Amino acid sequence: MVNKPFDMKYVMAITVSNMQKAIEFSIKRTFDRIPEFADDPAKSKELFLTLAKLHAMKKQMEKFKQMDGEA
Repeated sequence: MVNKPFDMKYVMAITVSNMQKAIEFSIKRTFDRIPEFADDPAKSKELFLTLAKLHAMKKQMEKFKQMDGEA
């Protein structure tokens, strides 16, 4: 068995990158559905609240990345 080197900074950078990609994907897919709910005020509200939460998550990930020295 060969011991592979371990680097926490690398693991965290990859994890943050994957999370950012997932958030961007969710924002795009949610944004694309806006026209689908144009006539449904309740779903439109839910959709925009979802987008707001996704953008907040995106900001949190950006802050984490800066705090961790990855920016």
